[in-house]
This record gives sequence, structure tokens and C-alpha cells, in this order.
Amino acid sequence: MATREEGSFTPPFSASDAEFHAVVGYLEDIVMDDKFHLLQRNFMNKYYQEIEDTEENKLVYTPIFNERISLVEKSTEEQLLEWILGFNMVPFTTPL
Repeated sequence: MATREEGSFTPPFSASDAEFHAVVGYLEDIVMDDKFHLLQRNFMNKYYQEIEDTEENKLVYTPIFNERISLVEKSTEEQLLEWILGFNMVPFTTPL
């Protein structure tokens, strides 16, 4: 919790936390951007006829899912690299 002593304010996070929050802010900007929506719309237009509204997933969905994950991750990482000098995705994808 943030503390306040004699008129000063100490934020409840470290520099690495501040960096994390900044990246999350950029991620919000990315997913709200028209480019991201176009990327998703084009992907859906490519595969919408193969997807059925059923209880059970089909085996054919696996490569489609993997392609989507790869596409979104690549696009997101490229955008973050453009916006944040020296950005490294590894700390954000490595479990604690």
C-alpha cells in the first residue's frame, strides 16, 4: 500500500513494477488500435467457415489457434519494439 509521510508520497511499486505497468499501458494501446482490429478481422475472415459452434473442439482448430497466437504475439512484440527502446519480451513471458 502507498504511504504518505510528512507531505511525501511513496508509490507502492519498484522501478521494475513501473516498467511492467508502462508495458501494460502500451499493450492496452496496441489492442485498442485499428491495426490490431484489422489484423484480427483478416484472420477471422480467413477461417470463419472452418469454425463451428459446437461443444467439442475439432483437431483442425489446433493449427488455426497456433497461427493466431503466433500472429498476435509477433505483431504485439514488433509494436512494443518500435515504442520501447531496448524492449525485451523474455521477462514478460518467463514464469516466476
